[in-house]
Amino acid sequence: MQTEPVKAPASDKEPLQRARSDRDRHMKRLTLLVFAWDAALIAAALTGTFYFRFHIPFLLSEFGIFEPPVYAGSYVERIILAGMLMLALLFFCDAYVDSSVLRFRRAFGPIVKGVTIWLLAYPGLSFVLKFDIGLSRWYVAMGFLTTLSVLLVGRYLLQKIFAFTKASVLLRQRILFVDWSKKAARLASATLNDPWHPYEVVGCAPNPTGHLTSKPLEGVRRMDSFDAAACLCEAGGVDIVIMADGNRSENDILRVANECEKTLVEFMVMPTGFQVLLSGLSLTTVSGVPLLGITHLRLEHNVNMIMKRAVDILGALIGLVLSAPLIAVFCALVYRESPGPVFYFQSRVGRKGHLFSIIKIRSMKFDAGHPAGSGWTVKNDGRCLKIGRLMRRLNIDEFPQFWNVLRGDLSLVGPRPEQPEMIKRFRHTIPFYNARHNIIPGMTGWAQINGLRGDCDLAERVRYDLYYIENWSLTWDFQIMLLTFFRWKNAG
Repeated sequence: MQTEPVKAPASDKEPLQRARSDRDRHMKRLTLLVFAWDAALIAAALTGTFYFRFHIPFLLSEFGIFEPPVYAGSYVERIILAGMLMLALLFFCDAYVDSSVLRFRRAFGPIVKGVTIWLLAYPGLSFVLKFDIGLSRWYVAMGFLTTLSVLLVGRYLLQKIFAFTKASVLLRQRILFVDWSKKAARLASATLNDPWHPYEVVGCAPNPTGHLTSKPLEGVRRMDSFDAAACLCEAGGVDIVIMADGNRSENDILRVANECEKTLVEFMVMPTGFQVLLSGLSLTTVSGVPLLGITHLRLEHNVNMIMKRAVDILGALIGLVLSAPLIAVFCALVYRESPGPVFYFQSRVGRKGHLFSIIKIRSMKFDAGHPAGSGWTVKNDGRCLKIGRLMRRLNIDEFPQFWNVLRGDLSLVGPRPEQPEMIKRFRHTIPFYNARHNIIPGMTGWAQINGLRGDCDLAERVRYDLYYIENWSLTWDFQIMLLTFFRWKNAG
């Protein structure tokens, strides 16, 4: 489809302004609807948990926790306090911002975070308020699990309802690009391919000098001049103007920014010179001169580092205990098929270039080296043991790496560590290859659960690793750990 230059509408200023106002009003109503929906679900979950905890004695007695029934009237204040506290925490954890309201994936993290904080905060608040009847720890634990499950399922169903009514289409914010670049194309492509994307690209305009650095994507409308784009902003047909990182000057940026300020349109600039790790990008001043640079990533903040390390230690201890019998069995099978050391140690590069020895159950014949020119095993590798193929397919050979996690060489989740030889070979040919080493590598990662393992497209794997570093959250770590057990594409 060939796109043609279009001019901004000259006579429908009032309808476009009305559309912007209507969208804002619908978004507020939708947010209130989601808030009320969550409140109803929380009330139902906490009330249901109360009756399950205190009024089903034949079930409770099976667990040895039978107690005389507690009357609902004596627990009403506790239920109301619990519900209000949970709603407040969800609000402060951004469960009701526009992107979380419209997209289940964006809502998952804030909901898990808010309900988890509630699990810790609610007993403490109840202790401070000193209710007449003591708080049941079983009630709090059961309420946490029930409410979390009900909220997640409820949000998922609500998104399906929104999809049926096409609410997301009506509530999208409209983006206009000034000039065009590869990053603009990537953003536009994401909006076109995601039916739940909170943004919609309405077009692309030349910069104030009348030039486009490159041709816009097929399907993106092209304005015939910057003045036409300014008219569209004036008419209320644009919510956000993004200045692409093409051929632009300081005067061009100032002119576009001034036009946006006049029409109350949000103005953004794509940064030039910064390609990755933008979540650590911040503005500072030195002697009154503004400087833009990458300072601290999310995982470099002390609180986040402590939380991730705590999860790693707990997960490694549990992993070692649960996997110990399997490790013993498969070590015996490896020795039976190929006598010799059953554990395999290999030098890998960790955070900031730190070298460490990664440990695996040996899956190849004793003293099997790498074929010339390759650092990975390939499919149907003749060096691999019969039992080794099974271990690789099920990731059992990597169970001993829980010890590396306990030592701090690895994290449970992160980019997979590479051999020093591989890094020397690829750091000069693959863009941003070494940027992965800004954080501790992991046993599993976002790239691995998407099938990017071993001998694969390395540039694509790096892109997935950098996306993880940019968008890290503790709840996302838990999602990746869970998906590791279900996504085995290219394992082995």
